Amino acid sequence: MVLKTDLRHFLDEEGKLLALTEQAKAVFKFLSKIVSSVSERVSVRTEQPIVDSDLVTVNLKCNTRAEQINCQGDIEARCININLIEWHCDSCEVAGTISNWQRSLWDKQQHTIH
Repeated sequence: MVLKTDLRHFLDEEGKLLALTEQAKAVFKFLSKIVSSVSERVSVRTEQPIVDSDLVTVNLKCNTRAEQINCQGDIEARCININLIEWHCDSCEVAGTISNWQRSLWDKQQHTIH
């Protein structure tokens, strides 16, 4: 399973979380944890926008699969270009990408104003 996500689909015009179903809230919580983890760990090293970052182990268990398919693998992620985070489970084939996450409330990079 591959989940391609645009973070803006969960947010209103002001960047705040929309009213979501319980299932959508769970997906968003999972994705926002990935964004926070990758941007926080990488921004500590540099003030430049993160591109082609090292793999980060996110403090998340896979649990993205149906209840009858139990996977307890760890989620790993990295920024592969200026606006795309790639993530995957280290045990099963679940993976995905997150776009348009920069400058969201969950982006922990240290931005420099020019």
